Amino acid sequence: MSERSGRLLLDGAFVPGRVRFADGRLTAVERLAAVADDAALVVPGLVDLHVHGYGGADPLEDLAGLSLALARTGTTAYLPTLFPGDPARLGVESAELWARARDLAPGTARVLGTHLEGPFVNPEKAGGLPRDRLVPPSPAALAALLGSSRASDRGIRQVTVAPELPGALELVRELAGSGVRVSLGHTVASADDAARAAEAGAGGATHLFNAMDGLHHRRATLAGFALATDALVAELIGDLVHVGAQAIRIALRARGAHGLALVSDALRAAGTSATTFESHGRRCRVREGAIWLEEDDPRAAPRLTGAEACQMEAVRRLARAGVVAPAAALTMASETPARALGLEDELGRLVVGARADLLLLDARRLEPLEVLVGGTAVPGVAAERR
Repeated sequence: MSERSGRLLLDGAFVPGRVRFADGRLTAVERLAAVADDAALVVPGLVDLHVHGYGGADPLEDLAGLSLALARTGTTAYLPTLFPGDPARLGVESAELWARARDLAPGTARVLGTHLEGPFVNPEKAGGLPRDRLVPPSPAALAALLGSSRASDRGIRQVTVAPELPGALELVRELAGSGVRVSLGHTVASADDAARAAEAGAGGATHLFNAMDGLHHRRATLAGFALATDALVAELIGDLVHVGAQAIRIALRARGAHGLALVSDALRAAGTSATTFESHGRRCRVREGAIWLEEDDPRAAPRLTGAEACQMEAVRRLARAGVVAPAAALTMASETPARALGLEDELGRLVVGARADLLLLDARRLEPLEVLVGGTAVPGVAAERR
């Protein structure tokens, strides 16, 4: 039996307490009268629904390296996110990745399945996705994606779909019926399109405000639908580059921390000293707190293609800017995404029976002092305060 004490994140607030764990799970969560003034924050491990790479690794080339790099930042469970491509190839890649995930070493982040960001999205809102790899929704395309398997056999946990495309609603129904979380994104969908997709089984919105029409005072959009109803849990990239502070404040007023899942959308150069790199045959540059595509035409406006901040760095940016209180930001990065996947009894909360995925954070800097995955310490994390 092991234990950690400090200020626990419970029900969206920090309270003095202690957790005990054995055999990889929490066995007790206790409130205490007080802890030391400099006590660490004890919070559940973060869960990232949308991450393409980090620390120089991406999921297809180095899943083990990616899982270790993410765990060191405090993300202890995640959905490796694949760029669009031929559905048959995507299905094979997802299955191979899922098989490799079973052999990951203890003390590295858990793979919860893959997130396919496309190919069933709208070319008009491709954003940083390669337009030539997008595919219209169809029964044939879905059959090619799954082959003779079920989605769960291939590890497919989430798929981003543009609901306004012909055939998309049928695809949403098929995916949702197979246990796949459907997230709406890279889309020009109206609120009516989004409502129909939610009725068909969609449960999320991919990176709210990005690669979709924004709020409009006369024309209802997916963004408006995601803010005005509880039908979708919306991803939010919290680096303060993809979405400005005022828009984040509006989203929080509308949905609160339990309606917004803080994701990274990081690419493999994130967390490294690289300033330029290639991603899927395209040149990318790290600058101004994010990652941008370098266009061949020097007159073209730069395009955001991903983030260089992990979830924990986004939490720090939001807290330091006074946009979101630390407890709310950490809830958005842990409990909310776990709940979006139906895993709130396993991950993202400090409750008896949950996995012992824990972060001990310096209360002032919000930097990891220790990270545990299933009670096993992640190597390479500072064990003492600097």
